[in-house]
Amino acid sequence: MTPIPPHPQVPARSAPAGRSPRWVADLVLGIRLAVGGSRTSWARLALTAAGVGLGVTALLLAASIGPAREAKALRVQAAAPDWTSSSAAFDARYVIVSWQGRLIVGLELAATAPGAPAPPGVGRIPGPGELVVSPELFDLMRSDDSVRARFPETVIGVIADAGLPRPKSLIFYAGLPDAHREAAHPAAGFGGYRPPDTLPPIYRLLMAAAIGALLVPLGIFVLVATRLGATGRAQRLAAIRLVGASRAQLRWIASGETLTGAVLGLFVGVALFFAARPLTRFIEVEGVGFFPTDLLPDPLLGALVAVGVPVVAVVSALLALRTEDVGPLGLSRAVELPRHRPWWRFGLIAAGAALIVAVSAVGGYWQVMADARLAVGLGVGIALVLAGTGAVLPWLVGQVARRLEPDGVAPLLALRALRFDAGTPRVLSGVVVVLTGSLTLQVLLGVAAQYTAAPPSDTPDRWVLDVPQHTSVRPLEEAIALVAGVRQVSEVRVHNGPGVAVISTDCVEIAQRLGVRDCVNGSAYLLGSTPDPGPKLRIDGKDWVVPPHRRVDTDLWGLVVAGGGDPVLASLPPRELVVRGDPDESFGDRLLAATGRADRGVTLRRPFEAGQVELFTSLRSGVIGGSVLLTLLAVIGLAAAAVDQVFERRRPAAVLAANGVPPRVLALSALWQSAIPAALGIALAIPIGLGTAWLVAPAGRFRVDWTEIATTVTAAAVVVAVVSLCTLPALRSAIRPSSLRTE
Repeated sequence: MTPIPPHPQVPARSAPAGRSPRWVADLVLGIRLAVGGSRTSWARLALTAAGVGLGVTALLLAASIGPAREAKALRVQAAAPDWTSSSAAFDARYVIVSWQGRLIVGLELAATAPGAPAPPGVGRIPGPGELVVSPELFDLMRSDDSVRARFPETVIGVIADAGLPRPKSLIFYAGLPDAHREAAHPAAGFGGYRPPDTLPPIYRLLMAAAIGALLVPLGIFVLVATRLGATGRAQRLAAIRLVGASRAQLRWIASGETLTGAVLGLFVGVALFFAARPLTRFIEVEGVGFFPTDLLPDPLLGALVAVGVPVVAVVSALLALRTEDVGPLGLSRAVELPRHRPWWRFGLIAAGAALIVAVSAVGGYWQVMADARLAVGLGVGIALVLAGTGAVLPWLVGQVARRLEPDGVAPLLALRALRFDAGTPRVLSGVVVVLTGSLTLQVLLGVAAQYTAAPPSDTPDRWVLDVPQHTSVRPLEEAIALVAGVRQVSEVRVHNGPGVAVISTDCVEIAQRLGVRDCVNGSAYLLGSTPDPGPKLRIDGKDWVVPPHRRVDTDLWGLVVAGGGDPVLASLPPRELVVRGDPDESFGDRLLAATGRADRGVTLRRPFEAGQVELFTSLRSGVIGGSVLLTLLAVIGLAAAAVDQVFERRRPAAVLAANGVPPRVLALSALWQSAIPAALGIALAIPIGLGTAWLVAPAGRFRVDWTEIATTVTAAAVVVAVVSLCTLPALRSAIRPSSLRTE
């Protein structure tokens, strides 16, 4: 038999004038293979495009957060009164109404000059007895009589979108009553300067951690989606290699085929993004919401997504060719994948941990969190740790697959498959990164809760009402007296003079605040070192002599005097009303409902930390929502990769079934093939997630809620198990004898 001579090497020549270069033709051939193949090729292309499209949609949403917050800030600034100008067009008074833990914010306005500008989204300034409300507040007033009782005025209009910070804002504009004219301030118009809101340090910490925890698994998901159908692609390349294509040509053909799926997925993602944008008007999580027009990706980040996704897809496809020998006689793989180099994988974790420690060592905890650049550095450190965790899992799975030799047939088949299967560990890397980030954020959310949660009150039946300046107290006390459950009302008068604060109230309140038992009318207690008895102070335009007093050692500061016999202090208007009544939360709402009939500006004081709970809850809801979205993406990617893997291996599975391997063993093998990497991933995620939180959390604040940790880990395990069970119908179809027709 005459041997076939080797294929002669043809020297490369430049393309003739008017013809495209050779690499362009190879790229076009790859595109034609992707779109012009069989129904199987179309199915693979659709699966890849759907996976990449979901990832691109999430990336575009993330890229829109900055512009959306900026658009909201501009609307808030446009609606802020301008107090700085010397000319005045109207008088305004801020009013905050509390209702069942929600804040209803508004302005009471009165025009003082002709042609006074109206607020954004409002046709004209409402007059006395008139009210303009946001759509959400209007619906609330129609559905709840207690809210309608707080706003007895006639509703003359609804605020348009241009005047709302978010679709479900609770705001209003009302005519300023004559009784509150003295409490109002002159303003020239709207659009006054407002300094940008600065997040408290704990929220900077949460945002930095959340960004790192959410974006890394999203990148892994996009990377995995571009690798769907990789086996079929490699077989087609082997056939092309058989007819004489060079390795360089194969790379261009593979690039064209992968680029097609990535670009199609990019268009699908953009279409899904703009299709889902109108839904944002109806979605709001704990006070965080945007208008559809707010969600527009940042141009730079949008361009980065548009360029980065195809580049990542092509690079991943080219790197995958290194593990396969696409030769002129067909496709061949080594029995095992090339050994993973562990140094750079663990190096990512070490670099992230070192960056977190270095950032924390720059200064105290609050100093680090107050600096935006340091907060970004902390987020980068967390992202490096999470990326390293996702990279370590394939190496760990490979080590276990090489060293473990189980007795059972099903786990043995699973480990043999895992030795040259990089798809399952890569997909599970996304789930493990989500799990690791979730564990880290759960601990940090617990830290935030310690800072934000109001401490338990020793006097739950004590309610403090802040009275606006120039508000008459008598109507308020008359309204409070009608509330069921009120036992006593104490007036608190405050004079803040140079170097000393004088507080006048009754003995019941003094005994409660200072813990003294010898209080009578006229008693005085000094909290601090000055002033001494005898000097004269100027209070409300009158001379007042500092009375003899007794020093009390407390954390408070000032001179506290028991009222009742001092005409100078009695002339001061009360700044606070301390009401003692029922300890349940509904009593506070009843108090505000009663005082609101006299003056809506009366507010119920809560500790400063409690005022941050709403923001904390919003961030927590956003983080949980992002984690749920990424978990959904990871599950979709895991299911798609698992079905794709069964489809690619249908012939070997059919051969095993035809040779007598029971279908039950093959099904158990498929479950083991997902269970082993999942167990390793969970074992990896728990120490790294908790360790990262320990590095980030301030000293003494690290707490672990093992119930939440167990719930999260169980949910991840259930997700993997459910996805594995979903592949069994595809496996049952793959082991049919019809799958052997081409063997």
